[in-house]
Amino acid sequence: MKIIHSLFLIIFLSVNGFAQKMIATPIGQPQIVYSENGIIVSSQLTECQNLDRDEKMTYNILTLTNNNNVPATLKMRQDSYYNDKCYTCENDEYTFTFNLGASESKQGSCYGDTNPALSVFHSMKDGYYKEVLTDLKMNIVRLN
Repeated sequence: MKIIHSLFLIIFLSVNGFAQKMIATPIGQPQIVYSENGIIVSSQLTECQNLDRDEKMTYNILTLTNNNNVPATLKMRQDSYYNDKCYTCENDEYTFTFNLGASESKQGSCYGDTNPALSVFHSMKDGYYKEVLTDLKMNIVRLN
């Protein structure tokens, strides 16, 4: 029994040891990009500072909210323009379908692990990526 407890402790410490230290700082107020029949999609510009890697990146963190008492399905297409050139247009990889339960919300994060489609790269301060998001066009359709 002690071996099992020790094994769980080692796994727990290993997973937490690899976790990155991240500070998320919202910039300004969230912007509503879609609002129809109780469904709201908002975007919050957020600075994501990775302390372990000494990096600062900015993301548009998206939040999908279903304010209805019934489930809803959304189909969302993201056209991301960096330095006025669309990098995601005509690419089906940036079309996503989301199922939201009654009164459910889904949100992206700086980690991008739970809902990577809900974290759109904006820019990087003093880093490798020089491109800056100049426009984000969202085509959102409620399927039910």
